[in-house]
Amino acid sequence: MMLVLPLMLMAEEGVQHRLTFRSGRVVVGEIIMQNEEVVIVKDASGGRFQYPMSQIAEITELKEDEPEQVQHEEKSSKAVSNVKRTSMGIHVAGGLTSMSGQLGGSLAADFRLGANNLARRQIFLGGQVGYRELMMPGKTYNILPIDLVLELPLVQGKHAPMLGANIGYGIGLAKGMRGGVNAGLTFGYRYHFSRTGAFHIGVEAEVQQLASSAHTVGVAGDTFVSTEGQTAILGMLSIGILF
Repeated sequence: MMLVLPLMLMAEEGVQHRLTFRSGRVVVGEIIMQNEEVVIVKDASGGRFQYPMSQIAEITELKEDEPEQVQHEEKSSKAVSNVKRTSMGIHVAGGLTSMSGQLGGSLAADFRLGANNLARRQIFLGGQVGYRELMMPGKTYNILPIDLVLELPLVQGKHAPMLGANIGYGIGLAKGMRGGVNAGLTFGYRYHFSRTGAFHIGVEAEVQQLASSAHTVGVAGDTFVSTEGQTAILGMLSIGILF
């Protein structure tokens, strides 16, 4: 009890503290409770907010002539946070492709644009446009995918495991080849180096539907419209950066 109580009752009533986060954000208020994992702060309006200690770089007690200046700093920090919500980045991957019982290779590259700190929970939601090259025995397929992308960190912090998903449509680039639905899942690791910047590596599984353009086939004096559909399954190692 002698060890725990000083942590839980750290601040005297009415004493204001400044919390400086690793991201640069600044929060001012009265510390209600603090331990090794979280700190609870009451702001000027009486609202109580809980923050992980892992995200805080420094806690300092304010002098009597400081609060007004620091409150201005906090508002400026929030204004910057509101402006810098959009991230852009590049995602590349490579690995194997399975199609119609045959095994080949695959290369992928995407340009991404979206919000990388959605709801201040390090969630990425946005879109991507990219390129896929499926190198199968005797033939190469070129695809232009346009997808919606969602990435969710499993924990909050600079270092976090991550789950991702993308879904959209892949456009066939070769003559006589149409594309189809493109969908994928990713499991990986993310390193957040800023409020909207992150680096990730992962393992990715993706499905791409393919179909040849409709063409007329003559059999025994009759004509038929024929299309050929295939599904490619890609397994890749991926790396990406958002900034």
